[in-house]
Amino acid sequence: MTSIALEAVVSTQSTGEFDQISAVEFYNAQVNDQYRSEWDGSVSSLYVVDNITNNREIVYWATKFPFPLKDRDYVFERTHAMTKNQISISSRSITHRAQPVFSSYVRVYKYGSNLVMWSRGGDLYEKGMSYCLTYYDDFGMPIPSQLKDKLANAKIPEFLEKVRDAAEFLGNTGKLYVPYPEHPSRKR
Repeated sequence: MTSIALEAVVSTQSTGEFDQISAVEFYNAQVNDQYRSEWDGSVSSLYVVDNITNNREIVYWATKFPFPLKDRDYVFERTHAMTKNQISISSRSITHRAQPVFSSYVRVYKYGSNLVMWSRGGDLYEKGMSYCLTYYDDFGMPIPSQLKDKLANAKIPEFLEKVRDAAEFLGNTGKLYVPYPEHPSRKR
């Protein structure tokens, strides 16, 4: 994992592989907001504010931060794309008229991520997948670069392991909740 401090923004890139889950399961664990609120203990609130298209929505996310940091919230546009070989989720912070700023949170105005997932065997529903996550975030307060790097280097891999566990549960139970993306060869 590489971490680069840009002003107050921390940018991180992480790559990895999971043998026991598919790219579709990993995708589902990420974008099923109701399920994520169950498995991700840092989530205070997570919901779609506005569905723009089948693969583009505006999302509100409030997250708990450890003391002495104040909890954060985000409003972002999330887009999904699927090809025969890969799935991507891209997010970037925005403002939205339906989602006001709350005084109990620090609103994060500089946030973005791009997650690309692909199957090592060619079928996105097959077990064995790889990913590349690029993420940037502004902590919203002055924090030394070394501490930001330490937080990012500890929390991102920990989070991805939680996503893997949640995806494995979905795969084992057959509870692939989110209907998009549907593999082109599986359309009826």
